Amino acid sequence: MIEVAASLAEAELLSLWENGSWLDTAGRALVLAEAGGGAEPGTAAELPIGERDAILLSLHESWFGRRLRCAVTCPSCQGRLETEVSTVDLRVPVGTGGPVSADGVELDVRPVSTADLLAARDRRALLLRCVRSARKGERAISPAELPEEVLEAVAAALPELDPQADVSLGMSCASCAHEWGAPFDIAGYLWAVLDTHARRLLYEIHELATAYGWTEREVLSVGPARRRFYLEAART
Repeated sequence: MIEVAASLAEAELLSLWENGSWLDTAGRALVLAEAGGGAEPGTAAELPIGERDAILLSLHESWFGRRLRCAVTCPSCQGRLETEVSTVDLRVPVGTGGPVSADGVELDVRPVSTADLLAARDRRALLLRCVRSARKGERAISPAELPEEVLEAVAAALPELDPQADVSLGMSCASCAHEWGAPFDIAGYLWAVLDTHARRLLYEIHELATAYGWTEREVLSVGPARRRFYLEAART
């Protein structure tokens, strides 16, 4: 069982869980990125996805440690594989963007941000938001004029421009020997860990409140070791 670090108080954990429970995946990632001294309030949406995810890796280290236990399904035989990785292994360079050339067009491209994902109505709109400037020879081109083949080159370049936003785990199935790269999403993983801890804590609060008539604040004022004793006593 993963223990919550002292740097994340139980009341703070429940507050984070409550604030993010009604949000979608992108919204939860922002709530987490701005928690615990990560990104400045109101700024996380504008960060490149890789920079946001680097913050989330640091938060996992601070709150739950460096070890991450993962389970994936083999796409070949559908077998279940379990592995453990370290946040150190998941860290790659955070991108800031750079030049992309395609069909005689020179582009300055920036990484995707959460704000882009929330605002773009479709894939083309998302890619256009990432083009800071475009030139063909001496002529500046409006991003809206770019043909699909040029935008496809932008899409192909994005993982290299922001590697931390496109992390995968090298997997090998012991049953069928299939090897593949399993995408890893630290935002989804961190939320899942937080959600598990929050729900377990809420059940403990419910059980102790039922047994002893304590309020939530009174339950949280009792340390974890004493709380486990009271839970065991209430169950006997």
